[in-house]
Formats: sequence, C-alpha cells, structure tokens
Amino acid sequence: MPTRTIDTVKSSLEHAQLAGYIYQHNNHLLVLQEPLNDDGSILNNFVQHELTADQIGLQFGLRLSDNHFDFLIGVTHSNQDRSYEIGAGNLKADQKAFNLLYAFYNYPKAFYLVSLPLAANSAQLEDAIESQLFNQPKLDFLNTAIKTNPMSQQVNWMKSFIVQQALDMKVRIQTCLN
Repeated sequence: MPTRTIDTVKSSLEHAQLAGYIYQHNNHLLVLQEPLNDDGSILNNFVQHELTADQIGLQFGLRLSDNHFDFLIGVTHSNQDRSYEIGAGNLKADQKAFNLLYAFYNYPKAFYLVSLPLAANSAQLEDAIESQLFNQPKLDFLNTAIKTNPMSQQVNWMKSFIVQQALDMKVRIQTCLN
C-alpha cells in the first residue's frame, strides 16, 4: 500500500462524504464531524437509556502513526445529574479533537477513547470496545439496557447499537481508503 499522508486520507474521506466535516486536529488526527449515512442523511450517533436517562454520544476518527491508521471511537457519557460535570477543558491530548460533540452535551460525566488498528476485523473491534469501554464501572448502566427481540431473546440493545455503529463506520472508512 502506498504511503498515505493525513491530507490524502482527509481528501479521500471528504470525497466519500462520510461526514459533513472532517476535522484535522493536528498532523496525525482526523475526526468525522456530523457523520453521515450512506444515503447522505445524518448518522444517529446518540443513544439514551430509557430508564436512567444516561446518554452515550459517539464520534469516529483516525490517528496516523508510522504509516498505519488506528480507528478511534470517541465516547461521551452524560446524564441529568448536575452535581458532577466535566468541562470540555478537561479533555487531554487527542481527546481534545472530540471537543465539538462534547461541548454540546447535557452534563457530560466522562469521555472515553477507544483505539484499535483500522485493519482490525469485527471480532477485534468488539473485543476493543468490550475491554476499553464496556468494562468501565461508570458505564454499568449499559448492562441494564435490555430489550426482547422478535425471537423472544434478551438483547443488550445499547451495547449492540454502539458496536454496530462503530463497525459500520469502520468498514465505510476502510472501503473509501482502499
């Protein structure tokens, strides 16, 4: 594969219309702002627990290092508890690239950054999300977001939503870069 620069990758992502805007944070990080579906409609990147009102917001990005890309998932957690809130100024290093979604959030409580090689397969993506995100004690509410599917099986719908949105965007990014 030829050497890719952050500029050529940004151009490819823009041409593929994966987002309304591709934010270049520095010379090695791109974040998709206003991500789009295949049909050009706005991608739903928020999910809310119906009982606790905890919300998760998702953003996607790429980090270039040593001529390979890592797929990034920026995850913001918020809820209606006003007693504890993290300001956008508390985001560190590459987390700051995800500031735009974070700044519009209701009472943000935490920000998590999931990172894995862009070339990872779907099982590796699920493992990365499980180990880097779902194991966070403050996200235990995800384990109570259960719905029954048409086959009468209990499904952890918020976790499924997060994994599916991440997988879809990772595949779309990979496809446009091939």
